[in-house]
Amino acid sequence: MRTFIMEFPNDNIEIRATLLDDKAPNTCKAFWDVIETPLETSGKHAMYTGKEISVQFPAALCEKTDLHEVRPENQTCFPQPGELLFTYVGAYAWGGMPKAIYDVGCFYGPDARTFFPMGWLPGNRFAKVWEEDLEKFAEMGAKTGNEGIQAMNFRRG
Repeated sequence: MRTFIMEFPNDNIEIRATLLDDKAPNTCKAFWDVIETPLETSGKHAMYTGKEISVQFPAALCEKTDLHEVRPENQTCFPQPGELLFTYVGAYAWGGMPKAIYDVGCFYGPDARTFFPMGWLPGNRFAKVWEEDLEKFAEMGAKTGNEGIQAMNFRRG
């Protein structure tokens, strides 16, 4: 059972999560490869999907892994609190944006859905936050919604 940490360094908050290797093996392997070296990034509150912190992973790290044009695994359009989804959107597919999007959706509350202006877009459910960390995860999600972009780090646990 592989675990990783989502850290909010400005608040000294760590959220533990477990990879769902048995349900999304290719996505989990590629994600694990990307965070071999701790990844410093940021999360912003999603606009369309509900209670989600959206994290864009750098293309340079993802292009050489199975996260690039990832195959469907353990997909959902209705993530539950504490679930993480990976979604790949190719270049020019989202509003004509010329760059691919490598999105890790960190869902922290109920009633989320992956419905966008162009329709439903299922994501690969690849990780789950530990039950005992769900409350502080929801607090950081609310903070992201209220205060804006938050620094985040992903590292192996």
